[in-house]
Amino acid sequence: KEVLGFKLPVDMICTSHGIIWRENPTQIIEKYLDWADNYQEDQITILYDTMWESTRVMAEQIAAGIREADDHVTVKLFNLAKTDKNDAITEIFKSKAILMGSPTINNGILVSVAGLLEEIKGLKFKKKKAAAFGSYGWSGEAVRLLSDKLNESGFGIVNEGLRVTWSPSEESINLCRQFGKSFVEGLQS
Repeated sequence: KEVLGFKLPVDMICTSHGIIWRENPTQIIEKYLDWADNYQEDQITILYDTMWESTRVMAEQIAAGIREADDHVTVKLFNLAKTDKNDAITEIFKSKAILMGSPTINNGILVSVAGLLEEIKGLKFKKKKAAAFGSYGWSGEAVRLLSDKLNESGFGIVNEGLRVTWSPSEESINLCRQFGKSFVEGLQS
């Protein structure tokens, strides 16, 4: 705002590292003003990792439920074991809300999910909402741990999350779809 407030002609912006802006250089200032103002698009991003595909199935069914509840929202799914963390962070930045999923392993969460949570904690995203989901066989701590980490990272927690034992049954698949629908409803309150 200060630079634009000078009302001086700007022919070029040369940063100490990165791109040199020659053509319409103030466009990047205007973009930064948008991005710094709690930027978000009408997008929900689902980020997960999976051991035996149960959490993947949950993610896909939650996405289907979101799409049933709001056919205008963009829904993106990312398996964190196969996604570059910078791409995942970019999509979180663009999103109004995220869902994070992991199976419980060794009373915790998968390392790919834990690593991304550590990265986003330092970014201090604002005015974004979140919820957690995951599958488990024995103890099931992952959802609570994910919710706690998302809360520590500044996300507004929409609900308690969703836990499913073992591989999702037909009943669990319906729960996942309903969870997606209720997540959308929770964003509006």
